[in-house]
Amino acid sequence: MRRSWAAATVGALALVVGFLSYFLVKVTNERTPANQGFTLWANFRDAAGLFQKSRVQTAGIPIGQIEKRELDAEKPVARVTIRLLPGTTIWENAVVSKKSASLLGEFYLEIDPGSPVGVLNGERRPMRQLKNGEQIQRVREPSSMGDLVSDVSTLMPILHDILDDVRRLTSGPIANAAENANKLIETNSVVLQNLLSKMDHIAGDIDRITDAEGGNIQKSIENVREITESVKDLIGTGRGEVAQTGEAVRSSLDKLKATVDNLDKAVKNMESITGKVDKGEGTVGHLLNDDTIARNVEDITEDAGGFIRGITKLQTVVGLRTEFNILTRQPKEYLSVQLVPRPDKFYLIEIVNDPRGLRESTTINTESAKEVDVKNVTTYSQNKLKFTLQFGKTYGIWTGRFGIKESTGGVGLDAHLLGNKLVFSADLFDTLFNTWPRLQGRVALAVPYFPMLYLVGGVDDVLNKRAKFGTAGGLDFFVGGQLVFNDEDLKSLLLFGGSAAGGAAK
Repeated sequence: MRRSWAAATVGALALVVGFLSYFLVKVTNERTPANQGFTLWANFRDAAGLFQKSRVQTAGIPIGQIEKRELDAEKPVARVTIRLLPGTTIWENAVVSKKSASLLGEFYLEIDPGSPVGVLNGERRPMRQLKNGEQIQRVREPSSMGDLVSDVSTLMPILHDILDDVRRLTSGPIANAAENANKLIETNSVVLQNLLSKMDHIAGDIDRITDAEGGNIQKSIENVREITESVKDLIGTGRGEVAQTGEAVRSSLDKLKATVDNLDKAVKNMESITGKVDKGEGTVGHLLNDDTIARNVEDITEDAGGFIRGITKLQTVVGLRTEFNILTRQPKEYLSVQLVPRPDKFYLIEIVNDPRGLRESTTINTESAKEVDVKNVTTYSQNKLKFTLQFGKTYGIWTGRFGIKESTGGVGLDAHLLGNKLVFSADLFDTLFNTWPRLQGRVALAVPYFPMLYLVGGVDDVLNKRAKFGTAGGLDFFVGGQLVFNDEDLKSLLLFGGSAAGGAAK
């Protein structure tokens, strides 16, 4: 009797354990019932570590599970079907990523559900919500250990060659260049020291000449003064007085003789000095007879004159322009500086505050040993200034420009009419993001009696789709005004402003 109850107890315990085990397995594995929610699928190059019932989550919260894995019939990829919980929203720009759950090789799927408005295939537009049975296009997979080992094996020989080239370069050409530069500096320092010594010697020679011959030069000047006074006295004496006063004549003749003697001494002194100079003696003689110094001085003065002429001829034109975009109902401001070294060429520098903002392109590359998956994502920034840096050349009434236009490559053409009072302009730039390049046309008309003020109007982005009211991008029209100041205008403004400030201070 006791054995019968023991057998019945063991059997009942086995049934309870079996029921509990089945219940636990049912609760833990059946995360999403087969008849609930909806399914999506995605292609993976490597589905290792992904199993049926593996979890699928978003931001760490489970939203479904893997329903099945199968090999795609058309391409050598694994098609993984995912069953998601009811009420889960997945958009067209969603991204599914394969991530490691542990070091033992288990993986799970992480889904970024996307957003109602986003960028897909380089185009910003409203996104569509995915329905049952549709594909998630964007997939991210981690590189396997075999791919990493293969990439490292490929890069090691290249890195070894680069290190060899760097070692040869640093031990050869760079070392020689440094040694040559050191020798050049030492040589030039010696030449400069010799030149300074020669200039000091020349100054000393001039000082000695002036000290030695200073007395003779002063004596010659006194003799010439006496000669002129004697001649004046001689001419002032009348003929009759000369005939009547022979004594006065004799005295005058004596004075004239003394003067001639003094003049003869002065001539001899001057002859001695000029003889020394003609022979090249002393610093003055060396300067007058050797034309090397004269040629060096001439070259220096020509170079200095050319440099000074280039600086004095440089003109600066400052412009302030504001335009109002009619369709987008937003203003656009310009601050421009135009440097004009010659009348037929100039350099244009602009800072632009564009309501469209500065657009940037971000490229996401997913690489593996087999292929490279490239996705382009364009982002928009509304708070960045743009800049323009262009070189301009003028031919008659036409002016061509090329360089950077509003932070992108661009070209421009201007036509100046009525003595630069009417200007037509066309610019072509921004060829990266739009379907067609951004073509901009503008006309500027000077206001009578106010030559610094221009009225501006035109059309922007002619080739692309028309913009909606209140939005940026596409065809738009604008009107505005511009102030232009040249060097003379700036001087007048500074003088007027300085006088006004001085008066206010007083």
